[in-house]
Amino acid sequence: MALSYHLLPQLRLTKTARFNVRCETPPTEASEVPAKKPSSQGMGFGSSASSGENSSVDSKQKKAGRAKIIRRSPVEKPVLFSEEEEAKANEMGSNEGAFVVAWLGLGGVILVEGLALATSGFLPEEWDKLFVKYLYPSFTPTVLLFLAGTTAYGVIKYLQNEKLKDQK
Repeated sequence: MALSYHLLPQLRLTKTARFNVRCETPPTEASEVPAKKPSSQGMGFGSSASSGENSSVDSKQKKAGRAKIIRRSPVEKPVLFSEEEEAKANEMGSNEGAFVVAWLGLGGVILVEGLALATSGFLPEEWDKLFVKYLYPSFTPTVLLFLAGTTAYGVIKYLQNEKLKDQK
């Protein structure tokens, strides 16, 4: 193995060292390890009766070593709700989805209003006066409505979750 100059800049070696490894005793036939043969058929992962030497085994012996397969019925979901409660839950889910979509729309309106107010100084004088007269007074109540609605939604969902925990 040679030492290179870029790895050890402090050492300046002019001669490279070479090593040879020799065995004092020659290998004998007894020291070689013989290849293992499978001791039992059908044992272990991935073993099959049709591989290599085991191909001469007849089908009766193959099936004799196999355990009987027991088929079980699949686990069914427990019925906790009646049809009325399930219909009520579906209706509540659709109402909740409509509420979330409406609140996303209100958030989009707030975003557009905010961008319009932010850029009104760069727009022509007539547009700036229009935004200041109509858009600016409605921006703060819109944001407050959005915050109140999201807070109420969070509190209602929290109370519903606590109610479900108490029932269990």
